[in-house]
Amino acid sequence: MIFELIPLEKIRISDLNIRANEPFGDEEDEEFVKNIETLGILEPIIVRPIGDFYEVDVGRRRFLSAQKLEYKEIPCIVREASNEESMDASISENIFRKNVDPVTLGRWIKMRLSIGDISLSQYARKIGKSKSTLSEWIRMTDLSDEMQREVQSGAVSFHNALKVVRMNLTPEEEGDLAEESRTGGPDSFNQALSRISAGRETRGAPKGLLIVRINFGKKSPDYNDLNRLAKAENKEIGEYCQQILIDHIKASK
Repeated sequence: MIFELIPLEKIRISDLNIRANEPFGDEEDEEFVKNIETLGILEPIIVRPIGDFYEVDVGRRRFLSAQKLEYKEIPCIVREASNEESMDASISENIFRKNVDPVTLGRWIKMRLSIGDISLSQYARKIGKSKSTLSEWIRMTDLSDEMQREVQSGAVSFHNALKVVRMNLTPEEEGDLAEESRTGGPDSFNQALSRISAGRETRGAPKGLLIVRINFGKKSPDYNDLNRLAKAENKEIGEYCQQILIDHIKASK
């Protein structure tokens, strides 16, 4: 592997890095810094030249650890890359490693799709994730700012966040739920979410809502295929059908 030593003062985090705005210094990061201090940087970071600087595509935590340890220079692999290639490298490094919150992933996927001529289905195949998973991440960006912050902090689970976004609540209702999470914790939030869900179920279908029932018959090969696909996504058939329709509508826009 060919690398070169580059002064830290000449390196910066790319705005296209999925963790560009993420704070550095939690307990796991501190353990990483100690590991670097003990063993050194065993694997070069990957950077691309931008003007007189180099931007980090892969190796953000190694770079920030070196900064904290007051390294003067760091081993780097320098490669030319487009914005799309830079973003792809960033998500490839992070998506299967240290957890990235679903709101950040949703924002990043939306930005990635906006700058490249690629569909949601194509990008899902490219990074080895299902289209429905990417759609669910993108749905997180439809939440109110308050609710997004609760999801990013881990106070509201991804599963519950999906419940919230699928109910199409008003900003005020989402704000109330976020307040329940902040002041009462998970139990208080779950109780409030259950109350809202039950209320919507008992009120009946809103005016203008079209309900479609799909019935293949349980002995149909199509039903078996649908059941298999739903199980692969860890969803009930009804929920899976709903998500397929949502994805199709979004893809057609």
